[in-house]
Amino acid sequence: MLGDTIRRWLIGDMGIHGNYMYQSIHLWSVTAVVAVFLLVVVFGGRLNEKGRRTLLRSIAVFQLAFEVFWRVVYVTVKGDSLLCWWPVYPCNLGGILIPVFALTSWRRGKQFFYLFGFVGGALTFGYPNGIFCSDILSFPILKSILQHTGLLLIPALEFVSNSYRPSLKDLGWVVCGCGIHIINCEVISRLLGFTGDYMFFRSGLPFVIPGVPQFITLSVFAFLVLAVLSCLCDIKGFASVFAKCRKQHV
Repeated sequence: MLGDTIRRWLIGDMGIHGNYMYQSIHLWSVTAVVAVFLLVVVFGGRLNEKGRRTLLRSIAVFQLAFEVFWRVVYVTVKGDSLLCWWPVYPCNLGGILIPVFALTSWRRGKQFFYLFGFVGGALTFGYPNGIFCSDILSFPILKSILQHTGLLLIPALEFVSNSYRPSLKDLGWVVCGCGIHIINCEVISRLLGFTGDYMFFRSGLPFVIPGVPQFITLSVFAFLVLAVLSCLCDIKGFASVFAKCRKQHV
């Protein structure tokens, strides 16, 4: 009996299925994520360099181990194909690469994926379409929560540690990272036989403009958000660029 209950919890076959976005399970989950986020940022910001590095490595190792764990569960318990190991969504790919870049301290990789990953994690908790599909915190829901929490924690901890901070001059690399996600979601995933809308170009998101293809509105919206955040993360750099532009037009 216990074994069957655990199996049903792991595959998400428990509770009453439906759309519970903005209901109790969603709101309480967001509250918990915000609390953990603030705890890590505040606590991490007070640690010395060695302590912050240890905390960052611990989070990154956990995230990578969990990425392996849930895939093993889905193949052995849920019966999914080995193709489920492929990261079809941007957050799936970021959930693997961002911890790797944190562990290896590869700056270019951080420029590619950190800012977009953080934005993706935040937007997912704000508009978690399809995630909170049961009134019980089953494993598939917990999986998504933990994946996206990692996308928030690692870039934020690097930011407060001053080990990597996005800047306006990195925006071109951020756009290149978005291009890598598009290639993964719209080309490689198709070649592997996946047919979903993994880049959310056709999913009817809230900022759809009637008559305008969603990939255009989504791309423009994403670029503007990333540009604004790049400026906010690098006020001095933005002020310097703004001052140079003013001198050129005087």
